[in-house]
Amino acid sequence: MSSNSTPILNDGSRVAVIGGGPAGAFFGYFMRQLAQRIDVDIQVDIYERRDFTALGPTGCNMCAGVISESLIQSLSVEGINLPSTVVQRGINSFVLHTEQEDVTMYAPFHEMRIATVYRGGGPKDGQNLEWESFDNYIMNLAASKEVKVIRDRITDLSWNGDKPQVHLKDKAPETYDLIVGAFGVNSPSAALFEKLGIGYQRPKVRKTFTIELGVGSEFVTRKLGSSMHAFLLNLPHLDFAALIPKGNYVTMCLIGERVDSKFVDSFMQHQAVRGYLAGNESHNSGSCSCSPNASLGYAVKPFGHRVVIIGDSGMSRLNKDGIGSAYRTAKAAAVTCLFRGVSDEDFRASFWPICQTINRDNFFGRLIYKIVDLIKRVRFLTRGVMRMTKGEQMKPGRQRRMSMVLWDMFTGSAPYGEVFRRCLHPYFIGGFLWNIMLNLKKLSGKAEQREDVMEKGGLGKVFRDGEVIVNQGDTGDCMYIIQAGRAEVLQKKEDKEVRLAMLEEGDVFGEMALFQQQPRSATVRASGEARVLTVDKRIFLRRVHEDPSFAYLILQKMSQRIRDLDAELVQMKT
Repeated sequence: MSSNSTPILNDGSRVAVIGGGPAGAFFGYFMRQLAQRIDVDIQVDIYERRDFTALGPTGCNMCAGVISESLIQSLSVEGINLPSTVVQRGINSFVLHTEQEDVTMYAPFHEMRIATVYRGGGPKDGQNLEWESFDNYIMNLAASKEVKVIRDRITDLSWNGDKPQVHLKDKAPETYDLIVGAFGVNSPSAALFEKLGIGYQRPKVRKTFTIELGVGSEFVTRKLGSSMHAFLLNLPHLDFAALIPKGNYVTMCLIGERVDSKFVDSFMQHQAVRGYLAGNESHNSGSCSCSPNASLGYAVKPFGHRVVIIGDSGMSRLNKDGIGSAYRTAKAAAVTCLFRGVSDEDFRASFWPICQTINRDNFFGRLIYKIVDLIKRVRFLTRGVMRMTKGEQMKPGRQRRMSMVLWDMFTGSAPYGEVFRRCLHPYFIGGFLWNIMLNLKKLSGKAEQREDVMEKGGLGKVFRDGEVIVNQGDTGDCMYIIQAGRAEVLQKKEDKEVRLAMLEEGDVFGEMALFQQQPRSATVRASGEARVLTVDKRIFLRRVHEDPSFAYLILQKMSQRIRDLDAELVQMKT
């Protein structure tokens, strides 16, 4: 193999993606989308043998299936709004359980900001489910951009001069200008990429355990509600444990060093857990279960000349938001390939910094989990955490210091480094120490579940007909995206309301607040029932800083509004 040239992708270039999970599908989608914007025709082939619509292990991608609020907002800005058929349940709160008590923390604006999904068709005994597979939905998005899905079996990878080629069973090899590895850490494809000679070594892994418990929708609604339940229990070698509501099922996810069947049973029989399992207190009681490997975060050199590896087998976030890491690395790779090139040097200059950002953040994640392990072993520290969190629930958002640390850590909604820095704030440390000292009197009672008024599979917040979403003259620092329904834009002039526009599904409003903190120029009111998702300024600006193309759709919307305004002015003059 020679790598003296500096190859680029242009009209007629061919790209092979090995693996059709979120990383591969996102890459295909963004590669074709970005190429179309610059009028370059690139063929993208995704090799994936699994049927993501199939029930049970056949279509499963072996994970808990949680989409973080930061990814939900990022996808919405990209124009990808997850339909209610894909979202098993929208999550608007997070319940933390300890040995003795629990506390509920709500998402900002009390919105459904986290989605639970099935990566495949659902549990193996699930019949007549009214839901769609998340992975299949993303694959269909890629197919809508004319990405080709190939079901052939790959037997080997090799080189044809300085270009990689894919060997297929009972077929001639296919030569490509670029090969993208988008396989999971449980896939045998890693060995094929390691032998290519680019220096790639797969990430280290550890065992996890995931089980689907068919407890019925009534039990899920009554006992778990629209909350993700996490457990801070003094069990050895356990980093993370959660119960996640999904339609008729609850998904139990355990991550740790020695998560075997005996450990799983001891967790399920724990007094803080068993009341949420409807009598299913053995690992054998699940309708579907698996114990896959999970990435510990990073691979050695996940790129080379005309080769790049994304997602779990390239660089992934420790314990959290694997789908978010797939999205970030997939788009970074697509941007690099199109706007820089596909050489080793190109990936090192443009793609590798994103991987290093994730890897550096994982350092803080490992540090935080060590601190959490200490806290859960020392009872007065655990009770100090719970007391401080409970005492914050009636305070404004910015004063909920412990609550936001816990929310962002367990939901994966903010980088570990940001969470760690918040823990070093003097107000946080002082508040934690004060609550430890005051904890001679135990706070009692379980947090009350907030009644949901939204559809279980919907994201965002529902506004009834005539309900105001934003008021003219208010100051805000977020924007909004219509997920479903319609809303009218009104402006008050001389004590009269003038309708300026009617917003439809997918439309954006309030985006100027992301750039200038000035009063809202108009009132937006639901016309009929409307479901609206809020996009936080900090999440938007973080993504723009990492990926400037992220702001493309916002600029496109603003440009269209300027054109519409110009047309109105011309019409007024004539």
